[in-house]
Amino acid sequence: MSRTSNLIGALLLVSACQKPPEASSPAVPVAAPEAVRVKVAPFSLSVLQDAAPSGCTWLRLESDGRRRALVTVDAACDGLQLAWSADGKHAAVRDPAGSARGPGRVWVVDLTSGQGVAQLLPDEGLTGAVGFDSVGRLVALTAYTGELARRDDAFLFEGRRIPIPDEDEGAGLAHAYRLEAGAWKRIETVATRGDADAVFALTTTEMLVSSTVAGDADALVAQGLEEDSHDAARLDAVVPRRGHDVFGGWARVESRGGPLFAWQTAGEQTALMMPVRWELEDGHLGEPECLALPAQSPVRAMARGDLLLLAGEAQVRVYDVGTRRLAASFDGFRAARFWPEPGSRVPHGATAASAQP
Repeated sequence: MSRTSNLIGALLLVSACQKPPEASSPAVPVAAPEAVRVKVAPFSLSVLQDAAPSGCTWLRLESDGRRRALVTVDAACDGLQLAWSADGKHAAVRDPAGSARGPGRVWVVDLTSGQGVAQLLPDEGLTGAVGFDSVGRLVALTAYTGELARRDDAFLFEGRRIPIPDEDEGAGLAHAYRLEAGAWKRIETVATRGDADAVFALTTTEMLVSSTVAGDADALVAQGLEEDSHDAARLDAVVPRRGHDVFGGWARVESRGGPLFAWQTAGEQTALMMPVRWELEDGHLGEPECLALPAQSPVRAMARGDLLLLAGEAQVRVYDVGTRRLAASFDGFRAARFWPEPGSRVPHGATAASAQP
């Protein structure tokens, strides 16, 4: 009887860690069996899920598998950006790419009732971000580098002279708008150099408690390894075949439970991807329990307290860093992150380049 029980337990563990088969339709979220989970304090996640035929549903997902749909929008999940009000009662879902129905939009969501209202973004310039001010009002930040009236070293705008920056190549205007009674009201205009971070020239940006270009406070920072480093040599030895030929190198991510290693793409904006390794109990490098992501999958690493979240394109794995055991596993969800704690502010020095993926 004991041997039979052990065999059943082993089969449950193996089946739970096997990579899910490829499917022609979006996978139904499935939590890993209790047999492979380690018990941790309850936590909540923010996730996106594809909705037929071409929309996206934003959900709050609990660690025990319970979920609450907050709003479904007629835009693809890829590229959607989120921001929360300071009191945690309202949020904004931004569709920067727009859709077949028109230009970029933002949905203002009441997180208590789950009701969302669509609002077109300002049509003057390109919206770089939306966010909430300290009293919960929605703000949009835009940049415009098209044809502008100018005289000498200043732009002429609505009867005002706005000095042009010293390096005026590509210079333009950045505007801040506040949503009032369903309409956008311009509250600030400044001249900018017209680069990717133009909206950060606005004083209003510093006043936002949350925005769609603020870095995730739970995101872990990766540090590239030198090719001839000891850690890189260890990784090359245990991972002779990466499963892809993406140009890059190994990177190290520090967490409360010790370092995590992953392949990092090269370029101006780097990203982590498989394979992923960390030290097991016996000191050897191995893949985190039941990670099982596709060989070319991107990987985002986040941590909160003793929890480590690893997210692929549509997979979520949460680990207890103390035991290095799997705490929760879900498939079929995109853009997973820990549910923000009320009152979090925009990190100082955040830039458009450090925005959410």
